[in-house]
Amino acid sequence: MTTVAIVGFGDMGEPMAPHLVAAGHEVRVSDTDPAKRKRAAALGASVHTTPADAARGARLTLGLVMSDDIPAAYLGPDGILAGAEPDSLVLVCSTTTPELLDTVVLAAPAGVTVLDAPIVGGVKYARERGITFLVGAAPDAFARARPVLETLGKARHVGEPGSGVAYKLINNVAIMAAEAGIREALDLADHLGQDYDTALDLMAVGPMAAVVARARDTTNPRPLRRSAEDDDTLLTAVPDPARQLPISHAAAGRLWEAVTAVDGHEPDFVDLTRKTTAREEFRS
Repeated sequence: MTTVAIVGFGDMGEPMAPHLVAAGHEVRVSDTDPAKRKRAAALGASVHTTPADAARGARLTLGLVMSDDIPAAYLGPDGILAGAEPDSLVLVCSTTTPELLDTVVLAAPAGVTVLDAPIVGGVKYARERGITFLVGAAPDAFARARPVLETLGKARHVGEPGSGVAYKLINNVAIMAAEAGIREALDLADHLGQDYDTALDLMAVGPMAAVVARARDTTNPRPLRRSAEDDDTLLTAVPDPARQLPISHAAAGRLWEAVTAVDGHEPDFVDLTRKTTAREEFRS
C-alpha cells in the first residue's frame, strides 16, 4: 500500500480520506482547523501540524485547498514542497490558474514530480467515489498516480503538465454560466410574479435537468462562496475577462451578489434556488 498525504481536510479531503483508509493506505493529514484534525485522527489518519510534516514520508500528496491558499500550502518552510521527498508525487487538485501551477512546478525540489489533477464533482461524488481527476502529467507519472486516484474515483489523463488545470477552467466556463443562469432565471420569475418551484420544475423537463437537480440537491453541500471564488479564479486566466469571457464575468458578479445577499448568512449552493439569494426587493 501507499503512504498518502492529504493537505486540506475540508469539503473534498474529508469525504475522500475514508476511501484511502479502507483501501489500506497509510494516510497523513494536515489542516489549519483543529476540529478537522481531530476528525481526521478519528478516521485512523495520522495528523500533522504543517503541510511539510504531512508530506514528509508520503509517496503521494494530495493538495486539496482553494487556489488562494496554494502559496501557503505548497511553498515556504512549512509547505508541501519543503517536506516532499525524492521520487514522490505532489498533486495540485485545486481549481487554479496556469501561473500558480507553474509557480509550484518551478519550486519543486529535484526528484519531486508535480502533477495538476483538478477535480470534477462535488462532496457527494467524493463520498461515493464518483469524482474525476483531470490529470496533466507525463504518462509515467500518471501511471504512478493512477492506482491511488482510482481508489477515490476516476482518473483521466488529459495531456501534458498544465492540461488538467486548463481543461478544468474550460469546464468551469460552462458550469458558472449554468449556475448564474438558474439564479437569473429566478430573478425573472420574481419580476414576473411567478413561482420558483414551478419554474425549476419546468426547467428540469429539458436539457437543464441535470443542472437543476444539482442545484436542488441538499445531499451535495457546497458553500456558494466557493463557486464565486472559482469564478474569480477563472477570470484571471485571460487578460481582459469582460471582453474575452463576458458570460463568466457577468456570472461572477451575480454569484457574489447572491453570496452577500443577507448579512451574517453564508448561503449554500442550494440557496441559488431560494429567496435567500433573490434581489433585495423580492427577498421577503
